[in-house]
Amino acid sequence: MSHAFISSMKIQTTARSISLRISIGFFMVVLLMLALTFVGLKHMAQINFQIKNIVENNNVKIELGQVMQNALHDRALSMHSIAVIKDKFLQDEEYIHFNKMGVRYLKARKKLESLTLTEQEESILSEIKVLTRDTHPIVEQVIHLGMDSTDPLVFDKISELAIPKQRLIAGQVKKLVLLQRKQATMALNEGQSSYENARNLMLLLGGAAILLAVLIGFFVIRHVTKQAELLEHQALHDELTGLANRLLFQDRLKKAVLRGQRQGASLSIILMDLDNFKRVNDTFGHNVGDELLIEVARRLKSIVRKVDTVARLGGDEFVIILELLEKEQVLKLAEKLESAINEPFLLAGREMTVGISMGIASYPEHAQDSTTLVNRADLAMYEAKRNNLSYVSYSEKLKNNNV
Repeated sequence: MSHAFISSMKIQTTARSISLRISIGFFMVVLLMLALTFVGLKHMAQINFQIKNIVENNNVKIELGQVMQNALHDRALSMHSIAVIKDKFLQDEEYIHFNKMGVRYLKARKKLESLTLTEQEESILSEIKVLTRDTHPIVEQVIHLGMDSTDPLVFDKISELAIPKQRLIAGQVKKLVLLQRKQATMALNEGQSSYENARNLMLLLGGAAILLAVLIGFFVIRHVTKQAELLEHQALHDELTGLANRLLFQDRLKKAVLRGQRQGASLSIILMDLDNFKRVNDTFGHNVGDELLIEVARRLKSIVRKVDTVARLGGDEFVIILELLEKEQVLKLAEKLESAINEPFLLAGREMTVGISMGIASYPEHAQDSTTLVNRADLAMYEAKRNNLSYVSYSEKLKNNNV
């Protein structure tokens, strides 16, 4: 056997060995790529599900709970109004509104019951149903006394019989809404945690692969990040106006109050809703109503500072968080907001005008926590609406009037 033949055999053997090693290396890279892709897709699906659950489920529950709260609040106001109003025509209108709010409350509750609920939610809803059933005949009795307007003790009966029962229901509804917000926050945190776990795991697998695997890992991570940011934005912002939604507003308000406690600083909120918005919706349709809300949001943002939070709570209700402003500055800002909203809106080829009712409450002057602050701004707003004022700043007199 010649030397050349032996050398040729050695070269061929070496080539086959190198080829085998490259093939094994390539196969390992492919496996790493597949593992990286599989893990990435799995965690992306997990993130999508968890955050979509916030957007599609928890936000729906919170909105329904808020509808129930608002309906109960309106019914309480109607009970007082029916007893006060002497004009039978106006009294009948208020009675129709009272019943309408009852239907709205019942529809929201039934829709909530049809959703997938936790054990705690089901327990609270059961308690709400029992309280509602027990309260209904009492409220009806008081309403009919108010319609009659001859019973001098009607206000005592409202205060002693109907209102305490209504408060029990409202307390359970509030408890339900708080539970739903807590669950939404937990789901959001779990989604963020899943995202962080996915990122770390993908980086670990990517580091064990060659350049191609690292590049694939980079693109997968980038996609996961963008998807998570998009869904998180949807979970925390109003789809129509792009403003902060109720969930983000509550979070920012709580943080602002904590900053105020640490720094000894004040803050204010302006809660507002539009006058005659329902008329615009009913007359020109929801598309025009949506255009109006978008333009209102734009005007509000154009007036406040970049550091201020403007949020849409639902329907035609908006709220602004203002930090480090003196009381006089807040009132001046309210006047600017009034002027901006009173300017005609060009919608559907025609000019339209709407008014605005605002309630102002400040920390720590009017409340020591975020929930009470919102409630007191709400009382001030309804006082403004009742008296045809553009804005009202909260005072203890309002609290006493609504006890």
